[in-house]
Amino acid sequence: MTTTPDRPPPGGAPRRAAAGRGATGLVVALVAIEIFAVFETAMALAAIPTFMRVFEADSAAVGWTGTAYLLVGAVSAATAGRLGDIFGRRNVLVAVLAIAAVGSLISVLATSLWLVVLGRGVQGMAAGALPLSFGLVRELLPERRVPFVMSLLGGVVPVCTGAGSLLAGVLIDHGGWRNMFVAATAMGVAATLIALFGLPRTRGIAPRPRVDVVGAVLLAPAVGGILLGVSQSEDWGWGDPRVSIAILLGVAVLLSWVWWERRVREPLVNIALFRHRKVALATAAAFMVGAGPMGAVSILSHMVLQLPESAPVGLGLSPTDAGYVLFVVAIVAYAGAIASGRIAQKMGARPCLVLGTLIYALGIFLWMFMDKSLIGTMFCLCLTGLANGFALTALPILVVEAVPVKHTGEATGVNRVTLNTGVACGLAITSVILATSTVEGTHMPTEGSLVTTIVIFTVLSLAGTVLALFIRGGRPAPAATDEPEASPVKV
Repeated sequence: MTTTPDRPPPGGAPRRAAAGRGATGLVVALVAIEIFAVFETAMALAAIPTFMRVFEADSAAVGWTGTAYLLVGAVSAATAGRLGDIFGRRNVLVAVLAIAAVGSLISVLATSLWLVVLGRGVQGMAAGALPLSFGLVRELLPERRVPFVMSLLGGVVPVCTGAGSLLAGVLIDHGGWRNMFVAATAMGVAATLIALFGLPRTRGIAPRPRVDVVGAVLLAPAVGGILLGVSQSEDWGWGDPRVSIAILLGVAVLLSWVWWERRVREPLVNIALFRHRKVALATAAAFMVGAGPMGAVSILSHMVLQLPESAPVGLGLSPTDAGYVLFVVAIVAYAGAIASGRIAQKMGARPCLVLGTLIYALGIFLWMFMDKSLIGTMFCLCLTGLANGFALTALPILVVEAVPVKHTGEATGVNRVTLNTGVACGLAITSVILATSTVEGTHMPTEGSLVTTIVIFTVLSLAGTVLALFIRGGRPAPAATDEPEASPVKV
């Protein structure tokens, strides 16, 4: 690898730009890593009914396989980006992927449900891969290519989530649930090796700041407490003291964390970044998108597609057929992500977020009138998938447009955590609405509960549109970055 270094900026390593085949190789490596990381974690969601049968456990116990991943993943996404900024993004990415692969191996060897839960928790470390990948793109590629490559990476998530469910079903049907985790372990090892040998070595901030250990310790229970309370509200019930205690403790620790980060000399997350109008509004919009359409559609789609036709809401598809439908939706989402990246490359990410939230609102609203038709449901889900591609690509790009290169990891990581927290809230809200209005003598939701849910989340989608309209448009300004444009690096 040959380099022509620029003058290092104060407090950071020089920004370098990969050129030619080196840039293509970098993009291919990052996309492959993200594919493996998402597949590794998405497959387990399809095994929940199998876990209930094999371990003779109820849905509340098996639900911890998802909750454990969510809790660890939130902390990993928030902290891995900053650690990558400090110690070098490739080094931290290798560590995160290797630990996640160990988590999959723990699940392979598990003899009880709670060992599977432990393995899933360790797998949650993979959630830090996306912020680290965004940071590497920003650090190593020319500025003009950043939005499009970020769209490639962001678009991998919905596609692999859909494909992961299909692959998991095949593996479970033809060899049992352990085969699924064997495949996940192999993918984790492959991703680790690609990161180790396929990515250029990157330097962290020089001189290296001290790691904010107190900030990291406070952030884990802050995010974890809020997500725990929200994600368990369906099983425990909103009136259960455990829900209130978890959320209140999480909020209290979060406020303590903000107080600490504002005063420590070298914070884990630079709170001052969120005083920037674009960063603050993009973060608020991330919560609205997560709590609104993303959280709602993820649960409503499975419910409407798979509940029996005799129910007030349901099309009676098998899990496999529903998986095919959702995979088509995921492909549309990827197309939206690519289109969003191209638009952001020319006009900035603001129009993409505005368009995405409007399409979300349209797709969800129309679904209210088409839920009895498979074609109509597919059309509406494809609209929400298209919106997903636009919104999920636009949100991190908006943050990248506003922050210095050396803060890319931490800022995009917090944006991702905010999005995931919103999704957890959206899932909880949807579950409560559907559970409070059911057909007498059954657990099946009524048509009225579906309409109520759709109206609420249409409004939240439009609230995201309003926030997006207040974001200042345009491509990244030179002042947004304190590092100089780099000379090419051949990788």
